Amino acid sequence: MIGLRGLEVEAGGFVVGPLDLDVTAGEYGVLLGPSGAGKTLVLEAVAGVRRIRAGRVLIDGDDVTSLAPERRRVGLVFQDGLLFPHLDVAQNVAYGARRRGGAGGRAPGSDAGRLAKLAEETGISCLLERRPGTLSGGERQRVALARALAARPRVLLLDEPLSAVDAEAREELQDVLRRVSRAERLTVLHVTHDRAEAFALADRCALLVGGALRQTGAPREVLRRPADEAVARFLGARNVLAAARADDDARVAVLGAGVRLCAAEPLPSALVTVVVRPENVRVWRAGDAPHAAVLHGRVVRVALEGGHVLISVDTPARFEALVPERVAERLGLTVGAGVDITVEPDAVHILPRR
Repeated sequence: MIGLRGLEVEAGGFVVGPLDLDVTAGEYGVLLGPSGAGKTLVLEAVAGVRRIRAGRVLIDGDDVTSLAPERRRVGLVFQDGLLFPHLDVAQNVAYGARRRGGAGGRAPGSDAGRLAKLAEETGISCLLERRPGTLSGGERQRVALARALAARPRVLLLDEPLSAVDAEAREELQDVLRRVSRAERLTVLHVTHDRAEAFALADRCALLVGGALRQTGAPREVLRRPADEAVARFLGARNVLAAARADDDARVAVLGAGVRLCAAEPLPSALVTVVVRPENVRVWRAGDAPHAAVLHGRVVRVALEGGHVLISVDTPARFEALVPERVAERLGLTVGAGVDITVEPDAVHILPRR
């Protein structure tokens, strides 16, 4: 397990923390946040390669705050792998085992079976005689992962390990990371700014924004119920709107120009922020919506996003909806088209206004 207690880290006048965070034994934890939030500083503090300003770092219950990096028994994989260019793949991986043996672990020669197993788990058995310069980005990261695991770490730390590889290799590496972490029963702390990557891998996410830990929880819970506006916007909620509680119904939020939106529960305060994810905004042809809780509007922007289309609608309050491309074509969703939109009450997340 990894435990951070009142951790503060400083770099160039930027301070991260104080923060408290736990990654339980065998859990795949992801520290997620925008660039510049301080994620790598936290990872470096856990690894022991960056001095902390205050707090403690625990690994498997042991206080390692004062220990040198090589005594913490952590595996660390960086964005670019940092392989030794003069060694072939087999020698790079074996370096991890030799490092562990030199620290009082097993003798290097006893790990041949272990290295073969790691090569198979990470998919590099056919690459063992090649040099790093001949490998793709995804292959280099597989080798870096195998090398980190060869040292038999207590925890595995991953610093943006997929950001330098293409989309296809990224998906393959996600599968490798999940499979290997489970097979090795590893505790993992993975740093990324990529939301899709985080939600594909994490048992639990921790959201770091502006050096502060804003929220921790299961991916689905974090996505559906962001703790504040900054988290909601970073997670792509898009519809983050100021509102006031209606005088005639405590469940109704009144947006700009008198637009009314019903929530599932009474609003907690007179002034609130309404959060609605774009995939939860349903778009209909004008007049086709089947129930009364309808907002009438006009399409003002259409943008293709993969197999979906992002539609901006003025109701006159601005809403954004994400709909499958085939649905957009069937409804004729073009700029200037009149539409109706509906939002189910349980898709409306309410935050007290700060």
